[in-house]
Amino acid sequence: MQETIKVDLREMIGRLISVSDLSRGMASKIIQQVGKNKEQFIVVKNNKPEAVILSVDEYTELLEARENLELLQMADDRMKNFNQQETLSHDDILKEYNISEERLDKIMESVEIE
Repeated sequence: MQETIKVDLREMIGRLISVSDLSRGMASKIIQQVGKNKEQFIVVKNNKPEAVILSVDEYTELLEARENLELLQMADDRMKNFNQQETLSHDDILKEYNISEERLDKIMESVEIE
């Protein structure tokens, strides 16, 4: 189910700022609002949107969301190409590499997973 996003045009217009206004000393005020209130602004140059000013936290969230989407797409591609006959069980791999469950547990204790 797709989420519907409603935008108030008056609010959107209030978030537009021209490059000229930024260069006339508004930058400090805008950056303060972005950092304090998590507001976003659209920078307009020659009446065309050119950039977006948003908080570092929001930018980080967007990067993480993009990374998660890329990982999800990669997993989806891998699942489309999955072939059960090409897989080995956990026990088969331990036998193939002559590793005991106890040795594997010891190795896992020294590994950090993020």
